[in-house]
Amino acid sequence: MRRLKIRWLAFGLLAAGLFIPACFAQSAEELESPAVNRIANKLNCPCGCKTNMACRMDPYPCRTCWDNKKKILQMEQAGMSDDAILSSFSQQMGPDVVAVRPGIIGSLLSYSAAALGLILVVFVIRKLSHKETAVAAAGPAPHDPLLDRYHDQIEKEVDKLD
Repeated sequence: MRRLKIRWLAFGLLAAGLFIPACFAQSAEELESPAVNRIANKLNCPCGCKTNMACRMDPYPCRTCWDNKKKILQMEQAGMSDDAILSSFSQQMGPDVVAVRPGIIGSLLSYSAAALGLILVVFVIRKLSHKETAVAAAGPAPHDPLLDRYHDQIEKEVDKLD
C-alpha cells in the first residue's frame, strides 16, 4: 500500500514538473498581440531576412523573431516602457536593430517629390500638345514652286512604271 502511495506521489510530482512550466509559457496569442507587435515592428530582424521582427515569413514562426518576441513580452510584463525595451534591444544587439522610420519631414518630402513630379509631367504634356495645336492652326504650308516641280517629276516617273 505504501509503495502504491509513493508511486502516485512520484507520478503526481512528475506530472506537475511537466505541466507547471507549460502553464507559465507564452501562448502564440500573447506573442502575436498588438502590444508585442507594436514594438516588434520597430525592430529589424537580425536573421538577415530584411524585415522587422513582426514578420510572418515561412517557415512561420521565424525562430529569431519568435525568441525576440518572447523577450519583448517578458519585458512588457515586467512593466518596461516601449522606449526602454527598444533601448535594451539596441544595447544587446547594436543600434542597427532599431528601425528608424522617417519623421514628419521625411514623409512630407517624399509626398512633395511625388507632387512635383506630377506637376512636371502635366507641364510637359501641355507643352507638347500646345505645339501640335500651333502647327495645326498655322494652316497649310505656303505655295512652293520647287515642291510643285518635284511633285510633277514623281508623277512622270510613276507613269513610266505603268
